[in-house]
Amino acid sequence: MKIALCTDWFFPRIGGVSSHVAGLALELEKRGHEVAIITKQTNNINGSKCFQSAKSVQLRYVKPLAHISMVLVPPNLNEIREVLRKGGFDIVHAHHAFTPTSLLSIAAAKKLGIPAILTNHTIFLISDAGYLWVPTSYILFPFRRYISKADRVIAVSKTAAEFIGHFTTQERIIVIPNGVDIDRFRPIDSDAANNSAFFVTEKEPTILYVGRLVHRKGVHILLRAMPYVLEAFPRAQLLIAGNGYMYGFIKLLIKRLNIEDNVKLLGFVPDKELPELYNLSDVFVLPSLYSESFGITLLEAMASGKPIVASKVGGIPEVVENGWTGILVRRGNEKDLADAIIKILTDHSLAETLASNARKLVEERYSWSIVTEEIESVYKEVL
Repeated sequence: MKIALCTDWFFPRIGGVSSHVAGLALELEKRGHEVAIITKQTNNINGSKCFQSAKSVQLRYVKPLAHISMVLVPPNLNEIREVLRKGGFDIVHAHHAFTPTSLLSIAAAKKLGIPAILTNHTIFLISDAGYLWVPTSYILFPFRRYISKADRVIAVSKTAAEFIGHFTTQERIIVIPNGVDIDRFRPIDSDAANNSAFFVTEKEPTILYVGRLVHRKGVHILLRAMPYVLEAFPRAQLLIAGNGYMYGFIKLLIKRLNIEDNVKLLGFVPDKELPELYNLSDVFVLPSLYSESFGITLLEAMASGKPIVASKVGGIPEVVENGWTGILVRRGNEKDLADAIIKILTDHSLAETLASNARKLVEERYSWSIVTEEIESVYKEVL
């Protein structure tokens, strides 16, 4: 098949959607399909180097209506339609249900008679409140109208499916989770980890967070949990990988908590270096507060054979089974978060069991080969 993956979220923009699109594109290529990623031009930055190993994946940029580097600035609809027409695509697969490139791609596909799939990666605050979102979906009628044009809607979790169901009928929705490259993200031996460029101190209990530095991710809660962790493990270290608008606040909070010697802000870490970074850690933490539909970093950490501590919010409990692949805690509670981290760092047998179970689950459910086969079945259904 010739497949167009259409999204506003692609490199140089980073996040779960861009990681998903990249992984899906590469796996579809492996399976013999011809794939193009259609995205909006962003300050003339080219993301093609993300696919140096790919033979047929192409990046095609469309111009925004205004030269502003913002996701919500629409692309030129005529340009999208022309790219799809010239490409001769069998399937248009749009990613993200609430951004313009994906929605306009669906509209253009339907005009051209091309089957269109939409994947919803997103939930918003109090996403399960039907009394709020059902009437809101009619107020936001352009979203409902465009979403309803898709032949099939994929949701990355049951939580994401419930939310997008406020904008379309549940019968049209199917849940297919995010995927992860289990060959790239895998456990490595301790000697390789100790020789890492990231590792700047002697080996101590290491806690890892990977993600954007934004309020909803709860990084500040993790920092407030660190003094409790340090009471049990005075030389523990926390590695934080990512950027975001809270960077300055986080630096100030680290200083105010007097944990500067135990926290290292790594900033943006290139995707190719992430497998090495995960393997430095003894526990991976995702302390999200709200609007977490899935959490791709959970899969990357689990594939790397790491036990998880995460908040019991959104779609996270669908990925992390409490007591089996990790420990789930109440959101926003730094003491609960610290207790769970300490428990894993103290009980090595528990940590090894959680890590082993996590790796096995990823192999059985979340490898890109398995996930892509499910997505392929949806393509065949609408053709």
